[in-house]
Amino acid sequence: MTKRTYGSRRRPWGASLLALGLMVGVAGCDSLLDVENPNNIAGDDILNPTAASALANGALSGVARGYSEIMASYSTVTDELEWVGSRDAYQELDFGNPQNPFNEFVDAQYPELAQGNWMAREAVRVLTQHQADGNLADPTDLGRAELYLAISYIIIGDMFDDFVYSDRQDAQPPVGEANMGAQTYDLAIAALNTAISIAQSEGDTGLETAAMGFRARAEHGRAVWNKVGTRPIDTSNSGLVSAPAAATDAAAALALMGSDNYTWDFTYASSTVSNSLAGWVNLRQEMRFAQSYTSPDPTGNPTYDQVTLTDPIDVGTVSPILESTILGFTAGDNFPSMTLISAREMYLIMAEDALASGNTAGFATNINALRAIDGLTAWDQAAPQVPALDLLIHHRRTDLFLQGRRLADEYRFQDASAEWQPSSTAMTQPGTFFPITVIECRANPNIPDSC
Repeated sequence: MTKRTYGSRRRPWGASLLALGLMVGVAGCDSLLDVENPNNIAGDDILNPTAASALANGALSGVARGYSEIMASYSTVTDELEWVGSRDAYQELDFGNPQNPFNEFVDAQYPELAQGNWMAREAVRVLTQHQADGNLADPTDLGRAELYLAISYIIIGDMFDDFVYSDRQDAQPPVGEANMGAQTYDLAIAALNTAISIAQSEGDTGLETAAMGFRARAEHGRAVWNKVGTRPIDTSNSGLVSAPAAATDAAAALALMGSDNYTWDFTYASSTVSNSLAGWVNLRQEMRFAQSYTSPDPTGNPTYDQVTLTDPIDVGTVSPILESTILGFTAGDNFPSMTLISAREMYLIMAEDALASGNTAGFATNINALRAIDGLTAWDQAAPQVPALDLLIHHRRTDLFLQGRRLADEYRFQDASAEWQPSSTAMTQPGTFFPITVIECRANPNIPDSC
């Protein structure tokens, strides 16, 4: 599932957790139901220490599936995608209204993300118990599970105003908007601390690199949440965040990455998990890449013609990384990979921390290292071609395209989407993200009937 391969028992699992095959015919039975499916796996088998690697991989699949699902709605709210199809619920999002708990797509995607988070939590619980019992053959399985759990928390923190972390049939109360920072990013950072410790003790540099990069992202995300996670949002210092811990981790991650082209991706395949976002954009064509980035197909098809967003310094030069990202996504049909962290993001984290602290030289060093990856002209600190803030915003738009960062940036930098309607929630209540949706409201007695 990734480009780089990297829990005490309270009650038994269900009698049959996973049905991996379908019964296509039965002979000699009084009833079609009078048969045992040999492909059924007893739930308790997952608790066997020999299934540790499979359990970690299951957490990965669950989180990757949930991510591709929610990205379809999230990217449509932002200026990255625009609605061109026939589904009104995506139009609602495109117009800047993410707050509706009844939106059919967000409501369908919420449980997918919740399942991925639960699977990762369960993997960590089970594998932690195996480790305590001395039965965990490969400790990096636990390290990977902690990494995938952290990723799920980061996604939730980046995209939701509130969430519920229930345990199978045990309903839990909502986290609460005011607690989302502590109950998402802080939990992610704790899980990543464990993953890094395991990776270092086992000499797994691939796992250490990924976990360090994600910890930088989580720490930066926590700082951004402090800006936009509560309303009214904090637009002081032009929306910039100073996150020294994130910058320190970003530098350490860069040293481990060893290449400016490093990425850590979710990969999708017909034999594992499909990319739901790609299904909506590439196949169903319900959304297309927005006209702030591309030109529409001149024949009237609901697709894009070419990438048009150009570099602010090299005037007329289309953003190389943006073009590469879009071409790679569309070429992937239903299974394009999706980048979650990269060396590029590490430079951006360090550049923003420097700029927020008034360290223009530090900003220049990091933003120019980023620009050098694509052979772009360096930003001149002595005679700036464009304001430093504008350049940072541009590179966050292009180098983090379709990576789940844009909505918070639009809010904190007051850079509204062209599709947002004047009366929309995004315009009138900036800082609004997705709510707990109605599927959870109706099933969870701990949530008021406000849905």
